[in-house]
Amino acid sequence: MGAHRVEDPLTTMRRNYVLSSDASLAAALAAPLGGSLLRDLANPPVAGDLVLLDAEGVAAARPGNAFSLCRALKREPRVRVFVVLAADDPFGEEIARFCMADGVLRRRSDGGLEGLDRILESTAPRRARPQIDALLERMQERLQSDPERAATALQRIVAEADSGSVTTRFTDPETGLYDGAFAGFKLDEELKRALRFHQSLALLLLDCGVEAWPDDEGLRSTVLAEVAGVFLEECRDIDVLARFTPTVFLFLLPGTGPDGALVVARRMVRALTERRFSGGVALRPAIGIATAPHPAVADRKSFVARAEGALRAAERTSERVLVAGPD
Repeated sequence: MGAHRVEDPLTTMRRNYVLSSDASLAAALAAPLGGSLLRDLANPPVAGDLVLLDAEGVAAARPGNAFSLCRALKREPRVRVFVVLAADDPFGEEIARFCMADGVLRRRSDGGLEGLDRILESTAPRRARPQIDALLERMQERLQSDPERAATALQRIVAEADSGSVTTRFTDPETGLYDGAFAGFKLDEELKRALRFHQSLALLLLDCGVEAWPDDEGLRSTVLAEVAGVFLEECRDIDVLARFTPTVFLFLLPGTGPDGALVVARRMVRALTERRFSGGVALRPAIGIATAPHPAVADRKSFVARAEGALRAAERTSERVLVAGPD
């Protein structure tokens, strides 16, 4: 019996919806999308469907606000949602992005639409990804057909594991946490995942607030290990902990929004402030927090810049913890 083939809903174009009271807008959208458009949500959209929301006309088509409806539809992240805005709307795009919209269209005063190319790109069929089982089977077949290659591959894996080089290559030797270079790699990886799947991601930058570490190398290493121990106690296994600079530490908290990040940050500040470290070293930590998805976060540089700005502002507050503002 052949293996049952499960289709990826994103490889096939499904239904197109337009939610608007404006018939001329619906007609203008139907032609490039190659057919009829559904005008209501009697049959709710599923993964792979496309929904076009008219920011000005959606209320007449159904009760509510276009942006709140957009956010509700994006509970299923694979439903593609585009918001139609007036060409001169200065803030609609930021609001739409904040509500997880995949993009916007601009409607000119003459009735023309800008941005249709983005929709057409999003509806293009995607090449199905090979199933992981099939990939593993092909790898196994190759290794079995070449015993020497299989032995070499196994020896390399064992050697790497025994030597510890896989982990030590990316580890800060004084704290046992990840180093700055690997933190940058993980930041890119987690941010792309958060933006693609519309999942919350919190970035915390913590400055220990110590003017200088002890001159004694052994004592400094002891204090840093104690500091790292506090971080490990307060964070989850899925969080990424790294030493970003000599006195600044970076934390990535997947699936965590501003409220959850604040809870973690306040616990860290309290623990570091109250703890008695070796050699009488006292810390006055401060933490800046940035979260994604956010209209101002497009890449690693903008994400870190928001957290750094919040950190510098937090150093001037009594609580010593601050979330980046809306701008």
